[in-house]
Amino acid sequence: MSRQEDQAMRRRQIAEAMWRVTVARSLEGTSMRHVAAEAGVSVGMMQHYFRTKDEMLLFALDSMTEQVSRRIGERFAELADPDDPKHQVRAALVETLPLDEERRLEAFVGCAFLTRAAVDTRFADYLRDGHRQGHAYLVEQINRGGRPCDAAEEAHVLLALVNGFTLGVLAGQCTAQQALAAVEARLDALFGP
Repeated sequence: MSRQEDQAMRRRQIAEAMWRVTVARSLEGTSMRHVAAEAGVSVGMMQHYFRTKDEMLLFALDSMTEQVSRRIGERFAELADPDDPKHQVRAALVETLPLDEERRLEAFVGCAFLTRAAVDTRFADYLRDGHRQGHAYLVEQINRGGRPCDAAEEAHVLLALVNGFTLGVLAGQCTAQQALAAVEARLDALFGP
């Protein structure tokens, strides 16, 4: 393994440790010391990779975004009809719902970052850009295969639906199966059964 690959792997290990610490302690309660202990590295090594806590947090957020994007890409590759807009939208939305432990961890950490974004413009800008890209993608797919409608508005509804059900599942207000059923029903209404 090259030095560059080793560094990338170590940074990824630290990001994953940060996610676990965030679940246990909240984002505000997460420190470089806690993450170093969880990752099994020294604080000095942490500081070699990240000068500040915020630098570590932004990297962890970016790593999580890449992980979700990679998983969505894998779902796209598994589609029987990769050109079907409904199936593409479904794959993208379902991969962001907390339907298993991995996605539940991501959703919890994502909510923590959303809270941080309310008071920190760096996180707000990052999340706003991601939302804008997701919205544009949904608009494109709805225009390709949805029933006649205001595609921009429908994309907002889909994102709000997923965000709301994500919070509901995390808070125990509904089950993952109920969230999935609601998304499926909305997609059927938008694209047809």
